Amino acid sequence: MRYLFILLIFFSSNLFSQGNLGLNFGLNDDNFGSIENIKNKIDNYKLDIKNSTGFQLGVFTEIDLITFYIRPEFNLIFSKSKNASAIEGSSLLDQSINIAEHSYKSTDLQVPIIFGYKILGPISVFAGPSFKYSLSNSSNFDLEDIKDKYTLSLLLGSRVKFKSLSLGLRYERGLNNKELLIINANGVNLENANVDITTNKLTLNLSYDIPYGLFKKKNN
Repeated sequence: MRYLFILLIFFSSNLFSQGNLGLNFGLNDDNFGSIENIKNKIDNYKLDIKNSTGFQLGVFTEIDLITFYIRPEFNLIFSKSKNASAIEGSSLLDQSINIAEHSYKSTDLQVPIIFGYKILGPISVFAGPSFKYSLSNSSNFDLEDIKDKYTLSLLLGSRVKFKSLSLGLRYERGLNNKELLIINANGVNLENANVDITTNKLTLNLSYDIPYGLFKKKNN
């Protein structure tokens, strides 16, 4: 996966010299950081602690092929999540209920290659692979280290473009599930439980095409 990621960056860098440049910003509604494989979890216990959000910013180039377009991007993604689960005692003598609250933050480098099709006027649909590399992560639990920092996802979406501005909605799903073993959960017994960090998110994306002559030196 690492060599494929490097090859993709090289391919994207070549495409950047052929299309128009732009700036990219997105708000993410994530679904990650949940605690999985809990033996004594109380499923119907109401907890109002579930919040996974983030944002991303980056640059892109877009090569217009009349009806189609190709758009490679370089994005930095900042994500955070907060989840909780209720766990009952593990024996007849232990009827206590413990609450395991988990907070997780991550910073990732994302390189998607988007292939778009213009269906009607300013409206288009698109899809493509998205490669992600984990730059950093932190948790209030003691977790095992991430063994494979490279992630492959599928990205789908649609956008509306008016001149230099475009607004789009994207869905991204990781093709390889990623779970981290919980070593210590701040005293709560979560034996053999995991934290799911698989990519699964919706993004509201705003893009701006930089005018061609913006960086050209003006003649006096």
